[in-house]
Amino acid sequence: MAGAPVKLGSILSFCIVWYAVFYRKNDLGDVRLSPVKEHLLYLESGNKVGAGKLQPRVALGYGACHDLFVNATSLLNPEDLKGNPEHFNEISSKEEFLKSFTYFFKHGAAAERFMSNSKLYDELVEESLKLPDSRWAIGGNAPLMAKRFYMEGWKVLLGAKMSSKLRKYIPSDIQIVGSDDEDMRDDVHMILEYKADEKFGPYKSPRANRYIMHNDENNPLLTSLEKFGEYLPKFDPNLLVISGLQMMDNFPFKQEGRDLREERLDLVKKQILSQPLNTLSHFEMASYVDLELLLHLTTKILPYVDSVGMNEQELSNLNSVLEYGKVIVVADSNPRVATALDQLRKTFQMIRQKNKEYNSKRKLTRIHVHTLAYQAILTVKGSEWKRTKAAAAKASLTAHRYVCNTQNIALDKCKLLLDDSFSTTTDDNNNSRVFFEPTKPVACWEEVLDNDEVEICIAPVLICTEAQLTAGAGDNISAAGLVLQVEK
Repeated sequence: MAGAPVKLGSILSFCIVWYAVFYRKNDLGDVRLSPVKEHLLYLESGNKVGAGKLQPRVALGYGACHDLFVNATSLLNPEDLKGNPEHFNEISSKEEFLKSFTYFFKHGAAAERFMSNSKLYDELVEESLKLPDSRWAIGGNAPLMAKRFYMEGWKVLLGAKMSSKLRKYIPSDIQIVGSDDEDMRDDVHMILEYKADEKFGPYKSPRANRYIMHNDENNPLLTSLEKFGEYLPKFDPNLLVISGLQMMDNFPFKQEGRDLREERLDLVKKQILSQPLNTLSHFEMASYVDLELLLHLTTKILPYVDSVGMNEQELSNLNSVLEYGKVIVVADSNPRVATALDQLRKTFQMIRQKNKEYNSKRKLTRIHVHTLAYQAILTVKGSEWKRTKAAAAKASLTAHRYVCNTQNIALDKCKLLLDDSFSTTTDDNNNSRVFFEPTKPVACWEEVLDNDEVEICIAPVLICTEAQLTAGAGDNISAAGLVLQVEK
């Protein structure tokens, strides 16, 4: 629904009656699903990625790993849980692991933690491999986003140190740089998945999600950074994606008074600054709990990127760190649109302030927030980001396809959580609402933030009711949101 949000008034009662008559749920399910699907597909098919000389190029860093997927409730026994669920910044024992997992499980919240106990970690990997449904895949933000860009028609450069075995998971047309060590030991991440309404002892998960555990050696050090930097000038990307920095979270970096993490982040900053201004830069947020690392990101990374992508948990956390200097470990797993938009606006304004504070030649001109129920993309009018409406639609479709692990969108495996109308802010003095039209499901409007005209688009997600994949969903959704927004 294009145009500015409408004001409440006589139109409200008319719309409520109209929706009650035509868009109520019937015996066949939510009748909004079919028109929503058709229009999202229409927006996607009408917007293509350039080919030939117009093919866009993306360079992505840093890192890669083997992902070991395991059913969380098959691996873990709730009877082993002693005491109440509790969160820990890093995990050093089985007891802490169980308490931490259960803490996020009961909230249905995604989490990622470093396990400092290597012996215990190896034992858990061995236990996982004995389960009949455990499986291997390539992991890491950069490789998963790289594969999505490649699938959508982009030319891709990937900065990642990986063995020849792990390289087999990557399409051969993707150029990989980072190491010549073919026999290196790849980092392994354990992906503990669970479904919506699954039970673990007395606790029930409100939504499908995953808990990630790692004991990395390569990724926290960004071992591919220098080699990646050597290839950037010749590759001449249209878009540079910075990701995987959460691997530094709570990793033991400080040695003999030297902060190796800060040194590596300074090199990332230098790498971003080395790119010409017409190369757009995007930072992919993740699950962070290390306040020192987050504060580094607000001074060394965020002031120098054009775009940021994140989920609802990461938005709340980033907003809190920027505004109050505090970490939020868990947030609402399905926030109201108005709440997310208020946080999005505030985050945009605070990062724009960082642009000024650090005399950055770049300004933040794009934020993409992906939630279970909807996609929200903000872009500055007149910036280099194009086709925001279509990008929101593509991100929404990708969310369903990836989680259901299929290209075909079957309506009997879909549900909508977005209401028939939503407020655009929680401000009581502003009663603007947007009415959700199933035949025009992507709502876009313009606002002014700090003297800049911005466009905000909200697209409903056809939520997959039979989740096959959860880990990597955010990477695929974020990449899909970028795919149509960069044009040569």
